[in-house]
Amino acid sequence: MEVTRKAEYALSALVELASAPPGEYVASRVVAERQGIPPKLIPQLMATLARHGLVEGQRGLGGGGRLAVKPEEIQMARVIELIQGPVAVRRCLVAEGVCTRMDGCPLRQVWARAQEAMLSVLGSTTIADLVAARRALAERQDGEKAQAGSVGAP
Repeated sequence: MEVTRKAEYALSALVELASAPPGEYVASRVVAERQGIPPKLIPQLMATLARHGLVEGQRGLGGGGRLAVKPEEIQMARVIELIQGPVAVRRCLVAEGVCTRMDGCPLRQVWARAQEAMLSVLGSTTIADLVAARRALAERQDGEKAQAGSVGAP
């Protein structure tokens, strides 16, 4: 299973909205610019996320999108599934009858364990976790820049 670019964009958009002050709307073009998301894709992503109650939008001056729920309540697995469908290592784990060898396949147990581990990580990682990771990366990069700037200084 590969997470699609579209699902990754949706996660990035949610991280951007969650990074804004609570209740503040963020313009779609700002989300697109900051996250490197194609501007034409933002309305589609926001509509899907809004339809499932994760974001809400406001038109006009000062409008945009904002989270409709707390970032701690949005799991990565849920977002990925909303955008691209069931998350699975192999299709045989999602739908019955996809594989004719299901009953006698020695790989199925391995795929099932891998699936369980993947869903555990994606299901326990929230948008709030991603925002915290983003902040930690920014702080580390700022520290490295400051340290690099002080090298060779008198």
